[in-house]
Amino acid sequence: MKAVMRTMGVILLSFIVTTAFGQQRGQGMRNMDPEQNADRQLNQMKEIIKLKNNKEEKALKEVFLKYAKERQKMFDSMTRGGNPGANREKMQELTNKQNKELKSILGEERFTIYDNKMQELRRNRRR
Repeated sequence: MKAVMRTMGVILLSFIVTTAFGQQRGQGMRNMDPEQNADRQLNQMKEIIKLKNNKEEKALKEVFLKYAKERQKMFDSMTRGGNPGANREKMQELTNKQNKELKSILGEERFTIYDNKMQELRRNRRR
């Protein structure tokens, strides 16, 4: 009987720990500070393409920070309720605007390289 109770306790504890980590992982990007998010995106870009100079890096960071703040506002409003479908459309709209600004800084060719790599990373993440 003690062995059964001990086993049930271990199963219950693993369920609780797994659930807690799953929720924490899912909320990671939403809880990230916009400045950290912008830095993370800029570092990803640096790994994918070579930036020309500090002026270009600064301009890219400004774009990433601007849209990270916008996404943060959106995530905050989603936690208070709201229509997920409408939020998805707004998020896509933000992404399109950000991509347009990135393309104007990087140029068509370098933006395409960056965009293709980001799409590949997203596909791998979903698997």
